[in-house]
Amino acid sequence: MSTGERRRTIIKVLIFTVAVNAVAWLGSLLGGSPTSIGPGFIVWGIAPIMVSIIMRIVARDWSDFGAGPHFRSNGSWYLLSILAYPVTILIVLLLGLLTGASRAEEYSAREFVEALLPLLITFLFFAIFEEVGWRGYLAPKVYLLGINRYLSHAIVGVIWATWHFPYLSELWMHTSEELITLLPRFIIGTFVFAIVYGEIRIRTGSFWPAVLMHWIGNAIANTLLSGYAGKGFVTLIPGREFLGSFGVEGVFMIFIFGVLGVLLARRRDQK
Repeated sequence: MSTGERRRTIIKVLIFTVAVNAVAWLGSLLGGSPTSIGPGFIVWGIAPIMVSIIMRIVARDWSDFGAGPHFRSNGSWYLLSILAYPVTILIVLLLGLLTGASRAEEYSAREFVEALLPLLITFLFFAIFEEVGWRGYLAPKVYLLGINRYLSHAIVGVIWATWHFPYLSELWMHTSEELITLLPRFIIGTFVFAIVYGEIRIRTGSFWPAVLMHWIGNAIANTLLSGYAGKGFVTLIPGREFLGSFGVEGVFMIFIFGVLGVLLARRRDQK
């Protein structure tokens, strides 16, 4: 990449970062929340996809979009995208039960499915809104800069994290933890998760595996915590939520995805 191209790419990343956060904070002023959907929450949710599409249209820049699914020769990566969250959440649930960080409530398989189905629809849209921005625009631009691999993932992760800030307290209502300790671990978590998402994006050349993974993870995690008819399937024990949480700030989640991310990065080195 020439010096001029590198400068233009950096400017694009900066513009995207400022614009997506400006729209996100604007949305927080317009009303609405995760529990009471309003116009502001919708504006916040569509900020990543809206900004990325506008920037690509204006610059006529579609070469690294990654909209093609590229199923051929990428079956294993799609399988990984499908299984990553369910397997990790199951392990975290077991660890939470063993350490006293969480408690499983009684429920039937029918109740779980009934609670899961509407969230599958909701989080499919949100996964697309996010990943067209993060892995469809931001990640390929940052990776083009040719900087250290983990630094590039960190940049994507931190920008991804800042978009959550306007609604961070509402999105993490399942925890009694103060933001002063939650926020640093949340940023570290998004960096760790960005490694996994980013490595799969690089290997497949498509943002669809990220959409799939994000969709399944959010749907299952939120179903377990929000539950059926107001009763959660899993209760996080106050004061220990940082261990058993199924979100990116959960210690067990960070550790497992961290190991997975490093393994994926090393595999790419071997290739």
